[in-house]
Amino acid sequence: MTTDVETTEVQAPPPAPEAELTPRALLGGLAIDDPQALRAELERYATVRGIFVDWLFSHLVAGIDYMLIHRKVGAKGAKTDCPDKMNATGSVCTQCGGKATLCKPGSEKLCGLLQLRPRFRRDVETWEMLGSEPGVVALVCELVGPTGLIVAEGRGARHRDQDYGDLNKCIKMVQKSAQVDSVLRCAGLSELFSQDIEDMPAFNNDENGGDFQTPKSKSGAAPAAPAATAPTDLEGQLRKSVEAARSGGRPRTTPVFPTPPASRAAPRPTRPPTRAPQGGSAPPSDALSPARINRLMALLHEAVRGAEVPEDQHDPVFDAARAYLVDWVGRTQGRERLGDCSWRAYDELCSMVPAAVDSALGGEGPPPKPRARPRLVQRSYSAPRPFVRRGY
Repeated sequence: MTTDVETTEVQAPPPAPEAELTPRALLGGLAIDDPQALRAELERYATVRGIFVDWLFSHLVAGIDYMLIHRKVGAKGAKTDCPDKMNATGSVCTQCGGKATLCKPGSEKLCGLLQLRPRFRRDVETWEMLGSEPGVVALVCELVGPTGLIVAEGRGARHRDQDYGDLNKCIKMVQKSAQVDSVLRCAGLSELFSQDIEDMPAFNNDENGGDFQTPKSKSGAAPAAPAATAPTDLEGQLRKSVEAARSGGRPRTTPVFPTPPASRAAPRPTRPPTRAPQGGSAPPSDALSPARINRLMALLHEAVRGAEVPEDQHDPVFDAARAYLVDWVGRTQGRERLGDCSWRAYDELCSMVPAAVDSALGGEGPPPKPRARPRLVQRSYSAPRPFVRRGY
């Protein structure tokens, strides 16, 4: 006797629709074939965008979450502080054209608001594009949503020499740059914030950087066009210095220095040209890379500016300081050009920058250390004496 048993198939619940797992902004696509739906969608986005921006500037703290970086205004050589430099709110300064930069605390608040988790990994592609130079740290920051979906990514790179060999600070700065970049990309905040401006030395030490003029009203007369002058910014000076370091030894122009005080000693005489020139020879295998030469020239420019040298005497003092470094390379390594210095002595070469500037300004400065030479020991050998047995 058999009994029929009814079986029913239990179907699994359908998977959650994509709209429930993915934010609406990530689904992509607009109803371009329906004008009314397109207009409603655009108006909705504009309303949401306005509410989001208003919330940002009402909850982000100026000076902590973001910084409004003001620039100097006025003519070249006579720049003054921005009249509205005490105003730290807003995204753009109407007086000087300065823009706000998003800081790390602000990016962390935005990640918490959008429920995003930053995740870092090595940026091998960027590191290879930069020449695979040792000491360059390149990272990618991926913003991961609640469902594990990567919604945005940002990149950051930095050389450890920028932080004087502090590896922990170098890594933290690269992570900060990559995270801020990813947040700006994810939320579309590039129109409101920039990034890393507070870390640029030009905004802290540049007295005459940039040619920005104070904007005038439309009713006023149009400002006269500035006269064409030779580029004297830091980038131009750095490019000229690097080309001179690659092409040959000392600068050909004779610098004209201001009269040194009576308390200072006379400049140290330069070495006589006793070595054969190496202008047409190939650089050594351990010569400095272009990136290291650029950083060395930047350090030298900053040291000259820190010595409060007048602008019209900047180039002559810089050329004399660079000649001091060329002399040091020649004495310690026997190489004629500054760019041929061995990368093993790069840190010691950078430490000679203050002494080079002091020598260019008329100070005595510590003399460069001479190169250590091997000691020659003369040894003589004689035939061994025959063994003589002695009786006791």
